[in-house]
Amino acid sequence: MERMHPIVNFIYFAVVLGCSMVLMHPLCLMISFVAALCYTIRLFGLQSAKTGLLGMTGIMVVAAVMNPAFSHQGVTTLCYLPSGNALTLESILYGIAAAVMLGATLLWFRCVSEILTADKIVYLLGRPFPILAMVLAMILGFLPKMQRKLREIQMAQEVRGGSDHRDIHEGNGRSAVKDTKEKQISGSESGQRKSQTKIQKKGHALIQKTRRGIENISLLITWALQDGVDMADSMRSRGYGLPGRTAYTTFRFTKWDRMVLVGVLLALLYLVVGAYAGGLYWEYYPMTEGVGINAYSVSLYVVYALLCFLPVGIEGLESYQYQRMEYKMK
Repeated sequence: MERMHPIVNFIYFAVVLGCSMVLMHPLCLMISFVAALCYTIRLFGLQSAKTGLLGMTGIMVVAAVMNPAFSHQGVTTLCYLPSGNALTLESILYGIAAAVMLGATLLWFRCVSEILTADKIVYLLGRPFPILAMVLAMILGFLPKMQRKLREIQMAQEVRGGSDHRDIHEGNGRSAVKDTKEKQISGSESGQRKSQTKIQKKGHALIQKTRRGIENISLLITWALQDGVDMADSMRSRGYGLPGRTAYTTFRFTKWDRMVLVGVLLALLYLVVGAYAGGLYWEYYPMTEGVGINAYSVSLYVVYALLCFLPVGIEGLESYQYQRMEYKMK
């Protein structure tokens, strides 16, 4: 998907995100979540995806718990809360479904931030909405750029001898000298001084760490403000946003892009017709009920799975072609 035309990327993610938030059928939710997770692993690696999933699990748990705590609809009462409100099975199931939907949406948005880069956003929105395109491009590139700059600032602090690591070691060295002197002092006075020295050492390390952190954040904010001003001046000097301005682009709408776009739109049309026909019907309130398993509903699930797993399939096909090319060259 990274090499495809920006229009294809935008339409695909708009369709998938829309379906993920609208289709509340349990099978559709699981298909979307698993596909988004697989694509996240493909883009960012297993370790990064695992870290992001662990952080997202807390949000999903909160979403699943909040719904039955505040929503008491449903006909299947499990018990009564201390407040006197009923805890229903339907509210629990809807909370779980909402949590899975939220997790899938967050995973898809993470993939969007990786695929729809700043140059693609400027290409899509540069002509009709130049200011909006610039703002979105700056927002998407802001956090990664800030993280890289913060690492550069920390490395620069270490080079000039102002890192927390050095401060702590200097404190440890000074405390070692003091400990040697304290061995010459007897009994209770030595114990008191040791405890005071440890407290002073911890306090000194904490103060130094806090001071360095504040200094790094101050430098980072100063750089971010200056970088934003420089970027705006640079784009204005190049005539960005002026009517009639032309721009060079490397994006070309190929035959492969056309095939993928047609496939996505046909899948969307089939799902919309199927949803209106009741093939994806599912209700949580007042009682959980939905369409049974039949040939038509299975075909809808298959089409939705093909739509959601399309990026993983394209990435796998490209990897296979590349490995086959390498094998032929050998």
